[in-house]
Amino acid sequence: MAKYNAGQRGRLSQLLTPQEQMIVDSFQSEVYIQGKVDVQHEPIYDTILIAQAAPLNENTAALFTNVGPASGKTLGQTNMTQQRRLPSLESFSIMGIRLFWNENAGLADLLAITGNLGGNTQAFELYLGKKPYNTGPLWYYAAGGGIVNYNPVAAADLLLNGNPDRNGMHKLAIPLVIENMGEFWATLKGAQYQIAGATGFQLMCVLDGLHARGVQ
Repeated sequence: MAKYNAGQRGRLSQLLTPQEQMIVDSFQSEVYIQGKVDVQHEPIYDTILIAQAAPLNENTAALFTNVGPASGKTLGQTNMTQQRRLPSLESFSIMGIRLFWNENAGLADLLAITGNLGGNTQAFELYLGKKPYNTGPLWYYAAGGGIVNYNPVAAADLLLNGNPDRNGMHKLAIPLVIENMGEFWATLKGAQYQIAGATGFQLMCVLDGLHARGVQ
């Protein structure tokens, strides 16, 4: 999609409402102005599920890749329908990245994957096309959601990535745009690790932002 230069954006800003200007700034393209799309604030998300004794590596941790009917995933686990891309005429301005693991994951697994035990610490990496963006440790991408347990005598331990509050989610200072039909995906990178806990390891990646879709 064609990008606007500073002069063009300045002229457009005189014609747009503040909300319209925010959307244009988020996508930095002509698609919204042409009136071809409907823009909503909603997430794109996908989940990896790794069972006990199964390996966690770059391939098994690939997000936005194993999707569609053959994946067996429910809508609660992913809203992706095509591998590594959005349907035609759709684009997305990423304003936040959130990583949310199963609250009952084994403590030993979480310490190994997110901590620094035995060299198994994993890093998260988001790709737009072939180029990596936002590489960092898992804890950096706070989920800002999850189960809240205020009972100090509860038998179960619930382990979250940050505080379950929207203000606690990881937000991007500069939005990243998934262009129309552009490839994107994410994965974890680190030494291969075998999941030990009986509950396995599940990780949902939520891309929070503005979703542009065809009007029809």
